[in-house]
Amino acid sequence: MSSSNGDQGNNGQGPLAGIKVIECTTWAFGPIAGHMLGDLGADVIKIENPNLPDAARGLTLVAGVDVGLPDGASSVFEMFNRNKRSIQIDLKQERGRDLLKELVRDADVFLENFRPGVFDRLGIGYDDLAKVNPRIIYASTSGYGFKGAEGQRPALDPVGQARSGLMWSTGGPGDPPNWNTLGFADLMGGNMLAYGIVSALAARELHGVGQKVECSHLMASMWLEHAAIASAWYQGDGEWERFERSEASNPLANHYACSDGEWLLLALSDSNADWSSLCEALELEALIEEPRFATADRRRENAAALVALLDARFGERPAAEWQRRFAESGAVTAHPLRRIADLPDDPAVRANGYFTDGVHPRYGPMPELLHPVAFGKTPATVRRYAPQLGEHTWEVLHEELGYDSERIAGLTAEGVVG
Repeated sequence: MSSSNGDQGNNGQGPLAGIKVIECTTWAFGPIAGHMLGDLGADVIKIENPNLPDAARGLTLVAGVDVGLPDGASSVFEMFNRNKRSIQIDLKQERGRDLLKELVRDADVFLENFRPGVFDRLGIGYDDLAKVNPRIIYASTSGYGFKGAEGQRPALDPVGQARSGLMWSTGGPGDPPNWNTLGFADLMGGNMLAYGIVSALAARELHGVGQKVECSHLMASMWLEHAAIASAWYQGDGEWERFERSEASNPLANHYACSDGEWLLLALSDSNADWSSLCEALELEALIEEPRFATADRRRENAAALVALLDARFGERPAAEWQRRFAESGAVTAHPLRRIADLPDDPAVRANGYFTDGVHPRYGPMPELLHPVAFGKTPATVRRYAPQLGEHTWEVLHEELGYDSERIAGLTAEGVVG
């Protein structure tokens, strides 16, 4: 399996080809960071405990949302662990920790997302591994940061959303706090940690130093909101106003339901320039000179009334009919509100090759979402589906450490590897 969203000017090798990552992660925050590095060409070797593997392998429900697969595996695990090799090592055993240090000796990155302090107590924290490999980039995660009374508390995605203010920043003004089950804290955390790792690799090349890189659910989620946070402080009220569709400050930049249940997003940012064209396309010419809506300021003041009128008009015809009319006008921009199932057929998605047509060895043909950044000469690639537990144990120990079959069998019999 090999697909990319750039040309093959470097034989399909990603920008991190040649970088070796040793990953000890679970759930999503850490695995997402490793997944990003793997997409960029790094060789990511994921270590799991033979008796307690990555908990996400069995994750079939997220807040009641079914993410399970027919064989009991998890679609979340499949996505966040592609482009990795899996080996099983019991790091609670001294021999297992010795194996880890052997792998780290010529690695570039060590990535873990267990509770802060766990790996230090096992003797495989940053100070320990830096003695083995001073150039190692040691990446760690936490829920709330590594300092303070909460530094060692566990956390999952909703904690990051709750503590950062994110739950109060989405939804409508009268809604209760909104936990977005797409996992924004995990996704932002994993992406930011990968960004930090790549930056540390650049610093190592420029300045010759290895270092520890840290990222928390809390800070990553706050960074996702940093424009809102800055606005709140600059304005002095410490708040970010939640969006109310029925009172949109610019009703021409709002979404509306059509008669077939589909929704369209009007994207007319210049309210004054686009007002007449919209009224004509909607056959609402009488509104053009209507005093309540004659200027952008008046439309803002009377937004609730105008949104109600537009709701009624859009609800009279299906979305395709409105899109045809807007296209004929040449002056009105509207976009469909896609569902996930619609994305592979979106014309922009298809034109840019954002999906590849993959064939999973267990689940058959399916579109595979590619890495979000396109590289002209060193494209990101999808080379492997998420590995079965311990699928590459023999391969890694043999190829990376030179162990023969007898030695590996001995370690297996001792329960050091699986």
